[in-house]
Amino acid sequence: MQPTKSWVDFFLYLGRVFVLLIILAVLLPKLVAVCNSLMSSLLHNEKNPHGNPLRVEITLSREINS
Repeated sequence: MQPTKSWVDFFLYLGRVFVLLIILAVLLPKLVAVCNSLMSSLLHNEKNPHGNPLRVEITLSREINS
């Protein structure tokens, strides 16, 4: 004989799932921000200059400039 489940149990289960999804949606961006800050501080290298990493600086010799 299979146990019968009531509608109340089903709606309580759905309610718990929705509460967990809401908590996940609220906490996940905060967790990502904390991890991003942590990884940024761990991977920060003092030898690299600050600024735009896509900027390319070219030093021309005096022969080309004259």
